[in-house]
Amino acid sequence: MTSQWEGGRVLAGTVGGGPPAVQSWEPVSVPGRPERFAGAPAVAYRLQFADPRSTPAQRALLEFQGLYGHARVWLNGELLGTHREYFAPARFEFEPAAENELVVECHRPPDGFGGAYETDHVADALAVPGIWWGVHLRLRPPAFLRDLVVNPRLTDDGGAIDVAVSVDAAEPVAEPVTLSLRPEGFRGGGAMEREQVEAGPGERITVTRTLTLREPSLWWPRNHGEQHRYVVRAKFRDHELTTTTALRSVDYGADGGLRVNGKRVRARGVNLLPSDDQLADFERVDEAGFTLARLHAHVAPPELYEAADEAGVLVWQDCPLSGEVRVDAERGRAVARTLANTVDHHPSVALFGVHDDPETPFDGRMGGGRMDRLRFRRRVGGETDARGTAERIAGALPADRPVFPICGQPGIGPDAAHLYPGWTFGDADAVDWLCATVPELTRVVTEFGAGSLTEAGAKPTGLDREVHDAVVGSDDPATSQAVQARTLKRVAETLRLQGADVLAGFRLRDADGGGGMGVLDSAGEPKPAYEALSTSLRPVVPVLREVPTPGAAVEARLLNDAPAEVEGTVRWSFEGPPDAVDTAGEAVSVAAPAFESVAAGEVTVPADATAVSLALETGTTAVVNRYRL
Repeated sequence: MTSQWEGGRVLAGTVGGGPPAVQSWEPVSVPGRPERFAGAPAVAYRLQFADPRSTPAQRALLEFQGLYGHARVWLNGELLGTHREYFAPARFEFEPAAENELVVECHRPPDGFGGAYETDHVADALAVPGIWWGVHLRLRPPAFLRDLVVNPRLTDDGGAIDVAVSVDAAEPVAEPVTLSLRPEGFRGGGAMEREQVEAGPGERITVTRTLTLREPSLWWPRNHGEQHRYVVRAKFRDHELTTTTALRSVDYGADGGLRVNGKRVRARGVNLLPSDDQLADFERVDEAGFTLARLHAHVAPPELYEAADEAGVLVWQDCPLSGEVRVDAERGRAVARTLANTVDHHPSVALFGVHDDPETPFDGRMGGGRMDRLRFRRRVGGETDARGTAERIAGALPADRPVFPICGQPGIGPDAAHLYPGWTFGDADAVDWLCATVPELTRVVTEFGAGSLTEAGAKPTGLDREVHDAVVGSDDPATSQAVQARTLKRVAETLRLQGADVLAGFRLRDADGGGGMGVLDSAGEPKPAYEALSTSLRPVVPVLREVPTPGAAVEARLLNDAPAEVEGTVRWSFEGPPDAVDTAGEAVSVAAPAFESVAAGEVTVPADATAVSLALETGTTAVVNRYRL
């Protein structure tokens, strides 16, 4: 659809009746998010085009990807249909006239399921109602394949992939659909089935079959094995559909931790929020070596899940539900089922969250003193009234994946915790007190972090300047970013030493210019916190038990989240002022069992030191962890 699209703000009071009325039609790019409409509650898009068919027998279908939020689609003044879940494809069949006018009306979700897009974590320019990811006009023969749905599962005899494929017939059909299963990029077994389809004109027939594998090759997270995947293909006449999936199992328990294919795994990574290029964001996740990407209260474009499947990065998939909103449980269950149907076949999608931050039990920042700790203790046992609805919604998500109904701060009884020592509670050392006070909340931590400025005087989206100024005490971006890096490093390493099973920093990229909670700026360039976080979350890394202090001693430990024992030498060295000679410290031989941390010596920091570096040497490339003082 290469003609010029036009867009316009929908006039108040015209949503919900006939075709929308707009202030004025202006040229826009589709797909996209026209920044000129930022903050508009509803936007309409218009396209004029000629009959695309070459013969009257062809069937015309419109397909939208990323149609946000609640939409109505009109052709030549007639309503084609409606759509409510932006993350699921919206498909409409139509009978073209010689000349056609397509109008798409999009407005912000009024039911609470806009998720992150309806919070202050996302700039208005990224939440413009519209056609975000793609729109296609497809021509099909009278009978064709409409949908292909797959459900992979492990069985006692090996593996199985349940397949459902729909044949849409405008003419009589009496012939087979062929279903096949083949390995992608590796040698292995496959399967093939044929199913006869009998359909009359105007019927849609769904064929179901189970393709079995006696000795399937499994998909593993990175650092634990290969990412084996299978291609499922459905063919009918000259038309075929394919999808790629894989076989693996995921479960979680307080005793056994997170397990993939029955083996222990620890997930370490970062929160991803909407941006103008989420695939580039994922590449940064991959480059950092993170093993987890939490999709914070939103659903990403399909390409991100495919990249995660290939890279072996686990995805924590939230429902699009965030903030102090109360929603209808049955509507939520419908959203959850659609979400599951959309992303369930991706092996990387390993965990689900339902309601993010349903309440804010602590207003503003707590200093971490005696009275603040007392206040914390009094509230930490509280619950949220959103739990009943969240658990109802959780029941509609896949039963073979861990689901966490409530994700949020202590004080609301979260299933997955948001902990911000050094930012909203005390200084970074307060993480030790939190680990001792609420150890049950340190197992699954879906948010921790601190913000920083990239421009002096800025008030960026998603950054509380009052909190920032209380923590940093300066408007200088370099100072601000140094504090952010030190805070993330201290909290991440302490939570790892505590044995966290799931750990995700908040967030990868700033929402807009001037700064924010990201470890990258809004343009995707790294702040010092990016290297600090990626180093502290490496599977195997030497760490200091506490923040090093010149003239004092501190314990070194070797953290091992790898599935096998690690042996090597931990060596430390020091940097000093420009006129001082760098000082080499001692070296200690260590052996750390899988998923354990072990003592690696005591580091005495010289009084004039400005930095301490720990290095793990195993005969290959050394892993270096540097602490600025």
